[in-house]
Amino acid sequence: MENPRDINSILTKGKIIEQVNLSNNYHKIKIKAPQIPQEAKPGQFVMLSKWKIKELFLKRPFSFYNIEPNLGTFDILYKNIGKGTQILAESKIGDLVELIGPLGNGFNIPENTRKVAVVARGIGVAPLIPLMLESKKRGIEIYSFLSAQTENLLLCSNKIESISRETFYTTDDGTKGAKGKVTGFLEKILKEIVVDVVYTCGSKRLAKHIRNLQKKYNFLAFVSLEEHMACGIGTCKGCVRKTKYGYKRVCKEGPVFPVEEVIFND
Repeated sequence: MENPRDINSILTKGKIIEQVNLSNNYHKIKIKAPQIPQEAKPGQFVMLSKWKIKELFLKRPFSFYNIEPNLGTFDILYKNIGKGTQILAESKIGDLVELIGPLGNGFNIPENTRKVAVVARGIGVAPLIPLMLESKKRGIEIYSFLSAQTENLLLCSNKIESISRETFYTTDDGTKGAKGKVTGFLEKILKEIVVDVVYTCGSKRLAKHIRNLQKKYNFLAFVSLEEHMACGIGTCKGCVRKTKYGYKRVCKEGPVFPVEEVIFND
């Protein structure tokens, strides 16, 4: 049986040093746990618990929204949708959490990349923010394509605009940007410039659209998959997804996969 040390992850405690209620049940929490941000990469995640076993048995997976190795901190952006996130939302400054991480394989930024596109819907943008910051640090141009049901659910838009060369929006109700598919904007850009890599997270529908565009415009593409996880370290095999190379564990071989490897029609 594997344990966290076998996979170069860290079992530790962290202290909550900031808790922000953003709106619409979204929260941002900052945790000080110096070992984890030293090792963390964009696209990886931590398993977290702040509850007793009699309340909830399993830790929950959270992707990194911000990584600050110099400060020994990282941020998580999450939506309060269940008992675990409710407990987390009720946390106070100074409370302790249990952590295993960093886990999984993060985003790959190939050498000589000059232009990337990120495509996200709603909170799916969270794990893409560290990737965008790292890309910006490397001098890579970023084109962002964001969608949501309504304007209030477009998260981090100011931050993303400050990082991106251009930002495009679609909303289901037309309250910001245009109605329709955000990948329609992506294809418009792909007709004008060469994008080396496209990254997305969460939405199977977006990933399938990106796969279709990839066949037409021949770019690299990666998707960060979201699945329910029990252990987070590849032992329980509860988060497998079908790929062209057989079933893969999202927590262990993922969560980031080349888009063309994932079979979405399951």
